[in-house]
Amino acid sequence: EAQRGPSSGPAGLPRHADRLHGAGTLSFELSVGRDRVIVNCGAAPAAEAAWRDALRSTAAHSTLTLSDTNSSELKDDGLGRRVESVEAERQEANGAQWLDASHDGYKKGFGVIHRRRLYLSESGDDLRGEDAVEGEDTPAFAIRFHLHPGIVASLQEDENAVLLRLPSGASWRLRASRAKAGLEESVFMAGEPRRSSQVVLTAEAGIASVQWALSRVNLPQPAGEG
Repeated sequence: EAQRGPSSGPAGLPRHADRLHGAGTLSFELSVGRDRVIVNCGAAPAAEAAWRDALRSTAAHSTLTLSDTNSSELKDDGLGRRVESVEAERQEANGAQWLDASHDGYKKGFGVIHRRRLYLSESGDDLRGEDAVEGEDTPAFAIRFHLHPGIVASLQEDENAVLLRLPSGASWRLRASRAKAGLEESVFMAGEPRRSSQVVLTAEAGIASVQWALSRVNLPQPAGEG
């Protein structure tokens, strides 16, 4: 069963936490059983400033990054311009869950709001999402899904999808509409940095929303197995 954990942002954090807190508003992590699947890159408090700030950036989180810009301003001693308003509404019916959330971190610089809608089925085998940029002008944006190092990802270009193989042996597929799916390198901090990968959905300027789905798939077993 999939378990989802979204991040609403910096509101409510004590001031001394600012130095380590990142610009990851509306990011989320996903586990399936004991397998961690979608993660954020994590933090490195003892690392050099450039490395530490890279991990605090919006791009180091599993969320939307607008025009390669952080949703909150990062400073050496904490956050500068930050998300001022985060709205979230959660509903549940017949075991299924819906989350509708938004933040205004890009409103001052771009005049837009980022809205993320998530739906998780009762079985936990189907996660659907929509990331929308609400405003008059919509710059190019990327939606990132950082993967745990235990996940083996392969790009299916003919289907504009990415196949994820979990340590348990299960397979999941991430598909998207109105965005190009790709795979890039990533890193996961767990004491020491570990190489990983990330799924990146790239949307061109003028596209207001991207819909995506992450669902379990049943793949045929190779001959001689099973």
